[in-house]
Amino acid sequence: MRYIKKSQVFLIIKLLLAGALVVALLNSGQLDFGSITVVFDHIDLVVPALICLFLGILISGFRWWLLLKATRNVIPLSTVLNLQLMGSFFSTWLPGAAGGDAVKGVQIFRLLESGRSTALISIVTDRVFAMLGLVSVAMLVSIFLPAAVSPDSEFHQYIGLLRVLVLLSLVGLILLVLGVFVALRFSLIERLPIKIRHHLQPFGLTLLMYFRAWPTLLLCWVASLAATGIVIIGMVIIASMFPFAANAEVTAIAGVFGNLFSVIPITPGGLGVGESVFSKVCVELANRVAPFATIYFCFRVGMLVVNIPGMVATLLYSTKKHREKTQNLSAEKLA
Repeated sequence: MRYIKKSQVFLIIKLLLAGALVVALLNSGQLDFGSITVVFDHIDLVVPALICLFLGILISGFRWWLLLKATRNVIPLSTVLNLQLMGSFFSTWLPGAAGGDAVKGVQIFRLLESGRSTALISIVTDRVFAMLGLVSVAMLVSIFLPAAVSPDSEFHQYIGLLRVLVLLSLVGLILLVLGVFVALRFSLIERLPIKIRHHLQPFGLTLLMYFRAWPTLLLCWVASLAATGIVIIGMVIIASMFPFAANAEVTAIAGVFGNLFSVIPITPGGLGVGESVFSKVCVELANRVAPFATIYFCFRVGMLVVNIPGMVATLLYSTKKHREKTQNLSAEKLA
C-alpha cells in the first residue's frame, strides 16, 4: 500500500482551502466569471497589461543578477534571466512543493563549481527585496490615496498597517546590521560549536559581501520598486477594462495588499487569498460593493499567460551550454 506523504497531505488541504475561498467569493458576488468576457472587447489594453507583467519578471531577474554579482558569483545576465523565467513559470503554474526557488537553486548548483552557498542565499535575499518593493510601492501610492478614496472609507487603518510594515522592515534591517556588527566586533561566531559555525559561515560571508557592496543593494531596491511598480501598473490597466473598477489609486493599493497576502503559503499561489484581500480593500476604500475579486483573478490569469515563455525557456534550457558560458565569463573576469 502506497502511503501519502505529509507534503501531499498539506497540498491537498491547500487545494481544498483554495477551492473553498473561490466558492465563497462566487457565492458572495465578489467574483463574477461572466464579467471576464469584457476583456475580449479591450485587446488594445490587454497587450500593454501583459507587457507590464512580463517586464516585472525580467526586472526581478536583473535584480537577482545584481545580488549574484554582489556575492562575486559571475553568471551571464542571459543565463540569470533564463533561470528567472523558469523559476517564475514553476512558481506560477505548479501547485506542488517544486517551487520556482527550488528550480533556480538546483540550476545554480549545477552551474557553479564554487560560491554555491552564497549564490543560493542570494535567492532568499531576492525574496526579501521583492517584499521591500511591495511595501515601498504601497507607501508611495498611499501618498496620493487620501484624495482618491471615499470620505467614509476605512482609509486610516490601511495607512496604519502600511506604517507598521515599513517600521518592521526598518527595525529588521537595523537589527540585522547591529547583529552582524556585534558578532564581528566580539568574535561571537568563533565561540560557537564547530558544526554550527560551519552552517553559519556562508550566511556571515554573504552578509559581509552585501555590506561591502551597499551601492548595489540600493540599486536592487530601485529595481524592486520598478518591478513591483510596473506590475501594479499592469493590474491598473486590467482594472480599467471593467466598468465597476475602483479608481487607479485604490486599485494600486489593493493590488499591493493582494500580492502581499498571496505570498503567504496558505493556498497554492495564494489562490483565493489574493482575490479576497484585493476585494476587501477595494470595497472599504471605494465604499461600495462590486465583484472586485474578478479584477485580481484576471490579473492572475495574465500572470499565467506571461509565464508561458518560462515554459519555453525550460524546454530549451541546456545546462551544459550555460555552464560553459558561465565558465568562459569567469575566465574573462580573472584574465
